[in-house]
Amino acid sequence: MKLRVVSYNIRNGHDVRHDMSLLAADILSMGADIVGLQEVDVRTSRVGGRDTLDELARALGWEHCAFCRAIDFAGGQYGTAILSRYPINAFEIIPLPTPASAEGRSVGHAVLDADGERVDFFNTHLSVESGAMRAPQFELLADLTAQSPSWILTGDFNTADLSCFDGFEGASLANPGKYATFPASGEGIDNILCSPDWHIADTGTLQNHHSDHLLLWADIEK
Repeated sequence: MKLRVVSYNIRNGHDVRHDMSLLAADILSMGADIVGLQEVDVRTSRVGGRDTLDELARALGWEHCAFCRAIDFAGGQYGTAILSRYPINAFEIIPLPTPASAEGRSVGHAVLDADGERVDFFNTHLSVESGAMRAPQFELLADLTAQSPSWILTGDFNTADLSCFDGFEGASLANPGKYATFPASGEGIDNILCSPDWHIADTGTLQNHHSDHLLLWADIEK
């Protein structure tokens, strides 16, 4: 089996004036099979009350998507999302440990049917405030993925410190410091991880200024 996986922090579509067809074109140009999105607005005033995830899925022509709420925001909700060419058989939203004084964070977990094979796909956006705040979030993510025999994790992890991924035993990383996916800081804070049964065959980014992050992709196979 071969999959092309994408992680893309879209900054709510701000950089494309919320024209979701442009972001869809980015994803389609990559030949993606599964996408983890970060910074997604659904019906917030910032996006004019629109369901931008639904618009993006329609522009892609994909039927399978799931929104993962992190917080209520500006009259709607803000969080992450998963888009897939493959059916999503189950989906859950798991809150991540976050102090009450900080922005809430969560991880979305989709069980995909990839041509008859189960794939557990996780997508998240971790706290920006400090490494101490992210540490228990990384710990929970490692525990969650360890419960799945075959898994993929995408996200904006808000850190380029690769030691934070030490808890994912045997996992492969698509961005081991190779890509500065957040150009403003020159750091590679976005990543794609997969369980040991997957092999990362190729990786890359898309640089077109449609967000303040670069789209990161990985070809994985087993």
